[in-house]
Amino acid sequence: MTNNIKKSVLCDLVTRHSDFNFEQYIKTHTADDYDTWNDYCLPMCYSDGEKEYQAIRNSCAIFDASPMKKYRLRGADAGAFLDRLLTSPMSNMPLMCSSYGLICDEQGFLVDDGILFRFAEDDYLFLITEIDHDLHFAKNNDFTDLVITEETDSLAGLAIQGPKSCAVLNQFGFTGIENLKPFELTYFELDGHQILTGRVGFTGDLGYEIWFAPEAIGAVNKALDKADEALGLKIPGYGLTAVQICRIQAGMIVPGWDTAGEFVDLNNERTPYELTLGWNVKLDREDAFVGKAALAAQKSTGPRFRMKGITIDKACAIEEGQILYANIKDQRTAIGTLPSLIWNSHANQWLGYASLETTFTDILEGFVVDNESDRPIACQIQKLPFINFEHRNQVPAAL
Repeated sequence: MTNNIKKSVLCDLVTRHSDFNFEQYIKTHTADDYDTWNDYCLPMCYSDGEKEYQAIRNSCAIFDASPMKKYRLRGADAGAFLDRLLTSPMSNMPLMCSSYGLICDEQGFLVDDGILFRFAEDDYLFLITEIDHDLHFAKNNDFTDLVITEETDSLAGLAIQGPKSCAVLNQFGFTGIENLKPFELTYFELDGHQILTGRVGFTGDLGYEIWFAPEAIGAVNKALDKADEALGLKIPGYGLTAVQICRIQAGMIVPGWDTAGEFVDLNNERTPYELTLGWNVKLDREDAFVGKAALAAQKSTGPRFRMKGITIDKACAIEEGQILYANIKDQRTAIGTLPSLIWNSHANQWLGYASLETTFTDILEGFVVDNESDRPIACQIQKLPFINFEHRNQVPAAL
């Protein structure tokens, strides 16, 4: 099984300051130590998950985003197709900008999400996690001037995140990078290579993503070394542990992690309104999109669930998917489930999401049952997000 796990094109770059060796790692670690992302290995950490997290929050760290599935959409009908596919219209988004998009099914359940780049009136790039949407695209494509191609392996991607991320890219020679606004895109030249740069990220912090042809990897590596020396840094790569802590702190959703993504028992699936994503559903559009009728009905009647944040200030044996309880009128009552959990060693606490039945969304204290001791463990429930850094969207960004 491990023979099928692939090494990403940027693996050596993001691990250049660690002892990480891909071949040895795969031989000596189990599936509990990594995730597979579009068949590529995504370790929980490359060296020390706590240090990787601290680098994101206090300095700068890099993440290999290359395994993201990438669909290029070209043609006069590209915008209209995306308007039909996504819950928010994309045909009117400005050029050289990006936008967050949601894919739902006809019942309004979230299927996937992604970031959409628009380069020209008839040219888009849609970056999603890993799900193959060929059949879904074909089902909703009756357009005549539209060409959809997968370009996953043609672009390497590097997320550069943290309060010093702008300073790092400034050392790349990206003049004016501090003036790039959130979700804006631009091209910079690096040793003769075109580097697509966007002010986006998945950490809730100041951050950027750069996308480039694999032939530019050497130039990017050299630029990172230059930034290290100029700024007195050793910019680390970060793995899934740091991703989970940062994205949960920021209230960011991952379909298939925060939802079942299996569409067998619909009680385990969620709509955008049940995931704090209702802001991305634009029902006032005249045109139809997949899931619009179902989502309009749910907005009228109200969602079944609400997503909240949860913290547990004690080490205990719990796991994702567990039931969350509360004492209501002296009765132990199931009020929801915990779709995502991660141990945050920096705060010495469990951090996660609680999907609460709507009836119980005002409850601020609950408990879970320790899987080893069978004892109740108290937890605190709060609104999302946990963090909201002013410098994340500040323009100009700090150099």
